[in-house]
Amino acid sequence: MIWQRADDLRGYLRDAVLPELKYGSDSPDLPPPGHKSHRNTLSTRFRKYRHLTAIHYLGPSFDEIVNEWISARLPTKAAGFQDEDQRSGETLTVPSARRFKINTAVPAPVTDSTRLWTWVHHFPLRTIQRVLHLIFPKIQDWNFVSDDSGTDNDADIYKEFYFTDTRNPPSPEIRFNSVVVICQPPWVLSDEDIWQFTELKSLPMDNVPLRAKERLWAKLWDTCVRRQSTYFVVTSYQQWVFGAFSRGFTNAFVSPPMAAQSCDPTVIHAAIYWLASALAVKDGYVPPYVPEPVDYVMGDIPVPPHDSNDDIATIIDSLSSWTGKSEEPASSAHAAEVIPALGSERGVSGEVSDWAPMPYVRPRDLIATKRMVEQWRQTLPGCDDVQVAEESSPPSLQDFDRLYGGDFWSDDPDDAACTVSSDHTQIGETKGHWLTRFSFLCTQ
Repeated sequence: MIWQRADDLRGYLRDAVLPELKYGSDSPDLPPPGHKSHRNTLSTRFRKYRHLTAIHYLGPSFDEIVNEWISARLPTKAAGFQDEDQRSGETLTVPSARRFKINTAVPAPVTDSTRLWTWVHHFPLRTIQRVLHLIFPKIQDWNFVSDDSGTDNDADIYKEFYFTDTRNPPSPEIRFNSVVVICQPPWVLSDEDIWQFTELKSLPMDNVPLRAKERLWAKLWDTCVRRQSTYFVVTSYQQWVFGAFSRGFTNAFVSPPMAAQSCDPTVIHAAIYWLASALAVKDGYVPPYVPEPVDYVMGDIPVPPHDSNDDIATIIDSLSSWTGKSEEPASSAHAAEVIPALGSERGVSGEVSDWAPMPYVRPRDLIATKRMVEQWRQTLPGCDDVQVAEESSPPSLQDFDRLYGGDFWSDDPDDAACTVSSDHTQIGETKGHWLTRFSFLCTQ
């Protein structure tokens, strides 16, 4: 008996492992195992407004979380769907167990980046799109599209796919729920390169030449800010990383790299979970709130221009011993104190490794913190009339938008007096540029 793959979607996806990538005889040489490629010559250069001050590693528990979500969300019985949509032509393309019928042509062996883009679209992206449409019929208008505008100087080594609503005009809500997928060839983004990409702690804050992993993070940041989309995927086809930025794009959260032939979970499992999370499906991943400049949270971020051939960054040797901000622990407004890691990795000595997930530290009590701040403010000139807040339970964060709506945000600088959490409070002035949602809630 031959099964339609959608009759047992859970069974199909359990064995739907990406096919091994086939290389042509004249394809570029791959770096030796454990080595960087030294070919990632992206044209991105330093930009002073690119405030990616902390990158957080989600840890090995990512696999467990994906498996739990898949077990809870995928149908356990035959759904009665066809694996191919006769109207749109979309179909499941990744091979699975023998009992599932397979009707898909294998793309030509990879000899250049163009053929690699074909492999990425044909196998993982087409299958992911079809599965999402089967599970969530209401998102039939959401599809993968590619950026073929020809405005990118790095088109040979950097390909952008975009999962978004292709029927309705772009809106802030659609952009926020969309997902950016970035692909680089494996001879440019080697397995070692992608591991180092996930281990980076932040981008340099000074105008220094960027290294390969920093240029990739910088270009990814530019792409996501330009799209106003916080969820992203980075892949070489051979390795896959799933990540998300905070709402103000000052922090990022990334999974461990996942090999194309991973089985438990598979790349398809992880991608379905990540795209569903971007669509705000129940129990999906939501980046934790972190302290960020209020103008960034409001979306007031300069739109990054496309780098031109006359504005290419100075490329420094990837073996450089340069020691800068990007190798130091995250220090953005004590972000580590409010970010629970998904897991931890410790060495034999029991010490947390440099790139391991940050341990969870219980956040400080909001009311007690506010009382301390207001007591301090009373010592400042002109603040004698400030009253210490009574202890009470703060409103739920989930009710924030319902409680305050769009009128809460004011353009009047004097209204900044409600800002009780500031990195740059001036004597005699009760305003500052660092705000958190906790600060807003506590000052009402």
